[in-house]
Amino acid sequence: MKKKILLVDDIKEFRSLLKIILSGNYEVVTAEDGEEALILIESGLNPDVIVTDLLMPRMDGFQLISRIKSSDPYKNIPIIVLSNMDKNSKKESLSRFGVNNFINKPFNARDLKDGLQRSLQTALELQN
Repeated sequence: MKKKILLVDDIKEFRSLLKIILSGNYEVVTAEDGEEALILIESGLNPDVIVTDLLMPRMDGFQLISRIKSSDPYKNIPIIVLSNMDKNSKKESLSRFGVNNFINKPFNARDLKDGLQRSLQTALELQN
């Protein structure tokens, strides 16, 4: 059974491209912002990992991460941030939030796939 990824980004073309890249190995569900992502999760979606941008309308990635990590049922879902923000200035604060990996845009698809695999492996180890 394929692992489920919740991909959150406000740029439709980017979501579509990533879905194409990842759907060979994963089941990919997309959301256009943090608000839609939370609605999906609260409606029963149980992603194995969340991949999110930071800068989005309505509810940005910081707010989404904060809400996920402060909620008992969801706090152990691994989160990978894909963003074009300065990696060094945000990485420390994001890891305090519980972000598993930060990948800077533009990125190499291999880096994303490796990050997903590491995050899923870490989550599996924490469950055991």
